[in-house]
Amino acid sequence: MPAPVLVALTYLVGLGIVYPFLPFQALALGASPLTVSLLLVTDTAVVLLLAPVWGRLSDRLGRRRVIFFALATAPFANLLLAHADSLSLLFLARACAGVGNAVIPVIQALVADRTCLRTRVCGMANVNSAYGLAFIIGPLVGTVLLGAGGDDYRSAAFGAAGFAVLSLLLTLALGREDSGKDAPAATAPATIAPPPRRIVMAPLCLAPIALMAVLSFVYASMDSTLGLWSQRVLAWDARDVSLAFTLAGAAAVFSLWVLIPRLCGRYGEGRVTAGACAAMGLGFLLFVLWPSDLAVALALMLLGAGIAMCLSCLQALLSKAAPDNVQGSAMGLNHAVLSFARILGPVWGGFALGSLGVGWPYLAGALLTFAALLVVIWFYRPEARVLQN
Repeated sequence: MPAPVLVALTYLVGLGIVYPFLPFQALALGASPLTVSLLLVTDTAVVLLLAPVWGRLSDRLGRRRVIFFALATAPFANLLLAHADSLSLLFLARACAGVGNAVIPVIQALVADRTCLRTRVCGMANVNSAYGLAFIIGPLVGTVLLGAGGDDYRSAAFGAAGFAVLSLLLTLALGREDSGKDAPAATAPATIAPPPRRIVMAPLCLAPIALMAVLSFVYASMDSTLGLWSQRVLAWDARDVSLAFTLAGAAAVFSLWVLIPRLCGRYGEGRVTAGACAAMGLGFLLFVLWPSDLAVALALMLLGAGIAMCLSCLQALLSKAAPDNVQGSAMGLNHAVLSFARILGPVWGGFALGSLGVGWPYLAGALLTFAALLVVIWFYRPEARVLQN
């Protein structure tokens, strides 16, 4: 596993430990359901603000310095979580966690620095696979740390802090492994990234960012409503939902490790994105047309694999379109847009399920996904690729 991906995986395992117990810790401190929802998006809001900042700083100062500085805050965030005895401290801990979470696009930019155009999509797939693996490993580790009663939140937070420290140590090893590779970015202020708006205005950068935002929005709306939908329609409990997400995560990892290297080399990122969009659209339709245990399990595997492949391919296309000296800015801006989409998605999903009907989040997801598919087919059609080249 490439060193930057190992850093991301180690850090994300800590997040995988924290996220499952965070709502229960908040409820134990007297939080309302609305407060829990706000808590869960606190770190995402910080990522929305900081991801472009970390990205542009990495273009100026070098990737590894920014990664180390950002990840240095993660152990303190988890230690604060371990000692949180009030909701205000819990919110502060999550805000601090967002500082470290916002560095993921810098890791993506570092992977872009170290891969050629042909292998760029595999590099992005490796980073995204770290998410899937972390949210399989993290909850399993957290189950042990939480104890027999499932409420030893302090021990679980200490465990997450340990993984944060390990990721920081691996960042130091990363620096020794490849010293000086990104030094030119730190020593050539004349070539510092242009303002992010110049990235956004370039069609080859705007298209993948917009597509990723739409797909992240619809996936987040499904992600946030699955528990309530499955309880109402299929009478699932929390264990059933956990198993379903495990299936989605496993399908994502399989698609990133097996399908991406084989398909992208043969058909290109544009066509693979189109196929993955079609799989996601089918997955959403299964919720509406065939609401059964088997169909929903299949739908979640299609959605997990589809979103992972779409994001990896589109991130690779964005990275190829952005100049080398603005990789951090491009990835940071993209991550901020995706964070905004991941905040809006649950808001829409909750409103649609509660006010319009249980099938509306998934019907809307299917419509938006198929609309994205049409855009992918048009924008990355062979004639357009010739013009772009």
